[in-house]
Amino acid sequence: MAKAPEPNLNSVTDQIKEMVEKFKLPGVDAQALVEQQRNNINAAVETMRIAADGTHNVAKRQLELFHAASTQLLSMFSEAKLKPEERAELAKKAFDAALAGSREVYDITAKASEEAFSVARQRVTEGVEQFRKHIERKDG
Repeated sequence: MAKAPEPNLNSVTDQIKEMVEKFKLPGVDAQALVEQQRNNINAAVETMRIAADGTHNVAKRQLELFHAASTQLLSMFSEAKLKPEERAELAKKAFDAALAGSREVYDITAKASEEAFSVARQRVTEGVEQFRKHIERKDG
């Protein structure tokens, strides 16, 4: 799978530094602000990578399932010797395989969603903690 382009973090962080220095905001640690934004961007990139990988895995598995079902159905209908009961049994097996495949696709999707959400949740938690510490320093 092709790797997503990395954002130019140096450009973004330089812009943030320039903005803070330009406005000479008292009590604002430009380096800490830049680092926080770098962490936000990294978390967003990681979240998007996980989501893209999950989407790729779902599409790949769906294609595999479609191919298997198609092959099974083609063999079922091309075999003229099969009795109706045998055809019904093959159709049931194909249905059961499709149902199991649907569960598998759901599991892949759920896992990717949870991983992506976990990265975002962790970054938000870190950001809130950094903000809380900053506020405590100002009060203390």
